[in-house]
Amino acid sequence: MILRKGRPSKRLVELASRKRDPIRPESMSLAELLYSLLGNQRAAEAIAEALNGDIRNIHNWDVRDLEALPGVGQGTVGKLVALVEIIRRLVQKR
Repeated sequence: MILRKGRPSKRLVELASRKRDPIRPESMSLAELLYSLLGNQRAAEAIAEALNGDIRNIHNWDVRDLEALPGVGQGTVGKLVALVEIIRRLVQKR
């Protein structure tokens, strides 16, 4: 995982904005992006694995199923619910 423990969202910005060999977010795995968003590496890896590395698979999951994953609690699920709603609003027709 490119993002080391500590402040993963800060590290994401540092990697993407460095002048020499920047690492763009689109090249990162779902687990790395979720870690940056959630701040919980264990939960991010469990969610990414459960979703087979594709966030679009989240629509097949129930909140209770997500909470059963290692490292995933109500706070993490709440963040995911908010993320999915933001994505839904971005893609819905105006």
